[in-house]
Amino acid sequence: MKKGHIYEILFLVAIVIFVGIFFYTDASMKAAGVEGWGGTDGEGSAIVEATGYVPWIEDTAFTPPSGEIESCLFSLQGVIGGLLIGWVFGSWRTERRLKSKN
Repeated sequence: MKKGHIYEILFLVAIVIFVGIFFYTDASMKAAGVEGWGGTDGEGSAIVEATGYVPWIEDTAFTPPSGEIESCLFSLQGVIGGLLIGWVFGSWRTERRLKSKN
C-alpha cells in the first residue's frame, strides 16, 4: 500500500468521525429542546440591550424585499467566493507545475 493511500484512508476516517460527532451532538441537543446553533449575534445583542444601551443611529443596512432575493444574493456571494478560492488554488497549482518543469 502506498503512503498516499494511507493518508486518504485516514482522511476519510476522520471525516466519518467528525460527521458522526456532529449528528450525535445535533440529535442530543434536539432531544433536550435546546437551540444549539444560534450563534453569538443574538446573545451579544441581548447582553448589550440588558445594560440599557440605546442606539444613537438607526440600522441602515440593505434589506432585500423578499426571502427569495435574499437567498439569491447569499448564493451569489457563495459562488463568487468559491470562484475566487478556486482561481487562487488553480494559480498556485499551475505555478508549481511550471516551476517543476524547469
